[in-house]
Amino acid sequence: ALQGLAAAIGWADGGAGRRCLDGGCGLGAGLLELRRACPQARLVGIEWSLGLWALCAWRCRWAEVRRADLWAADWGGYDLVYLFQRPETLPRALHKAQREMRPGSWLASLDFWHPDLAPTAVLRAPGRRALWLYRLDGDSSVGQPRRSLGTATGMPA
Repeated sequence: ALQGLAAAIGWADGGAGRRCLDGGCGLGAGLLELRRACPQARLVGIEWSLGLWALCAWRCRWAEVRRADLWAADWGGYDLVYLFQRPETLPRALHKAQREMRPGSWLASLDFWHPDLAPTAVLRAPGRRALWLYRLDGDSSVGQPRRSLGTATGMPA
C-alpha cells in the first residue's frame, strides 16, 4: 500500500533528510515498507509492547526502534507519521498531528480515514489497501484536498 508514497507526497529524492515515524510499529512490517517507499529517509518506530518492540528492534536494525507510548511521544520532529491503528484513534491522531507537527508534514493512515475531513490524497493500487494522506497546513485544520491517487472503492474519497 505504500508503493508510490514518496512520489505522492512530493519526495522525489526518496525522503533524503526527512524523518518518518511508524507509530505503533509492532513487528516492523510498516518500517520495512517505509524503507522501500522512502529509502533515503531516517526511519523511527515506536512500540509499547515489550515483546513486539524487542522483535522489531532486532528485525529492523537499520531503523531507530524505541519502546515508548505513541501518544506521549512528541511528533514534532517528523516529516511523516505513518499509522496502522484502529479507526477510532484517527481523530486523536489528527488532533495530535495538528498540535505537534510542522506545516507541510504528513500523516499517513493505512485503511482508516477521518469521517469529517477530506484527505489530501488517497493512494491505492488495484488489489491493495488504501493509504489516506493528510498534509498539515499549520493552522487548526488539515490542509485542503489536493488530489486523489487511485480509487478507494466503498470509502469516501
